[in-house]
Amino acid sequence: MTRRGLFAIALAALVKADAPAGVQDLLRAAAEALADKDWAAFVDLFDRRMPGYAQLREDVQALLASEDVASTVEIVNDEGTDQARDMELDWLLAIGRERPRRAVLKCRVERKGRAWKFTQLEPAGFFRR
Repeated sequence: MTRRGLFAIALAALVKADAPAGVQDLLRAAAEALADKDWAAFVDLFDRRMPGYAQLREDVQALLASEDVASTVEIVNDEGTDQARDMELDWLLAIGRERPRRAVLKCRVERKGRAWKFTQLEPAGFFRR
């Protein structure tokens, strides 16, 4: 099994079943993009109009250029509609040989056409190298 497959399985166990399927897919895609060192796929999950988008893009590019990253995400709180969700995510990043980084991120995800996108994320510097 590939590394990507292992992280997808690990993440699947952590996503709450009551989150809409599209939101679950968004979180899985985020963890997989980080594991695959695919910064472009990761930032594509975020609305380009999101405050701090340009800095997030730079931070993730720098992070993935220098280290292998593994992550898991657990939904702590999830409220909203089938068009927008306000969430708290317990996100764990394992960066190379460093001590894992963990934080509860506050985010908003919104349906943009057929896809869900992150439209807000705090703290903004969580993915900074």
